[in-house]
Amino acid sequence: MSFITIQMPEQINDERIGESFDYLFKIIDQMNQSGTDDDGVIWDFSQTKTLNPFFLLPLSLYRLTCNKSIVYSNIPNELARYFNMIWFDRFLEAETVKDFATFMARYKERSYIPMIKFPANASKDAIKNGILGVIGDIIRVQLSIKGDLYIAMRYMLSELIDNITEHSGSEYGYIFAQYYPCKKYIDICIADTGITLLGSYRKTNSLGIDNDIEAMRQATQGISTKNLPDAENRGYGIVTSKNMLAEGLKGQFLMFSGGAFYRKTENEEVVYELPNTIKWNGTIALLRIPYSYNSNFNYINYMED
Repeated sequence: MSFITIQMPEQINDERIGESFDYLFKIIDQMNQSGTDDDGVIWDFSQTKTLNPFFLLPLSLYRLTCNKSIVYSNIPNELARYFNMIWFDRFLEAETVKDFATFMARYKERSYIPMIKFPANASKDAIKNGILGVIGDIIRVQLSIKGDLYIAMRYMLSELIDNITEHSGSEYGYIFAQYYPCKKYIDICIADTGITLLGSYRKTNSLGIDNDIEAMRQATQGISTKNLPDAENRGYGIVTSKNMLAEGLKGQFLMFSGGAFYRKTENEEVVYELPNTIKWNGTIALLRIPYSYNSNFNYINYMED
């Protein structure tokens, strides 16, 4: 087997979210051009100092689904310890942990939770909801939040994770989060490896949507694949979540699925078409949530009737 080497980034600027995807897409493009599936790839971390959830979770998921042999190389000791704590190379399979709440208690004093793999099959809703409850409680303690902010965060997590069960066709979902106490925001990444937004629309064949860009536009405007008024208003849970986050909390909501990328901030809402060489087989939602107390925020103002 022959190997090529891909250099991992030195540092990703937390302030510019798009930088995470610039690096991620560059790596995916290099991987796609690295030869046959029989060829191996070395990911060289020798220059790496800090990386964030918006880069790390998609990168780790891509490693699991790209059908190439990947070897890590030259990981600095401090980064190796961090990778171990966040379960970077294997994911924490929450369903298999005997006492998940007790296991997760060790993260109350950390600035992150591990990369967690949770069941997305509808038959395991009770298990999934129990896992989500533990995750929400850990983040609540980490950030020392309560009231409307905590309710809003739990709502967004619940809605976006439920989407995986209802629309993605994926057996599992994935979540990873880290907060930044000096900057007072938390980055949360939620992902699946399912049929994409476009695949979900095509599955029902009810709206005639035939490309990733249009699927992303419809989903972020609140048009669900379920041909029911209530479901259409719910719109994958995206509309309420993105408005609550970007307009109410002054955060950022991002999503990519297939060949489409979406971003909403307080002042901007855009959909981009990714290069032809880049395609994500599934859907990833990314939330940057400011958690400083905001007396003007009331989650009720953003709930749909």
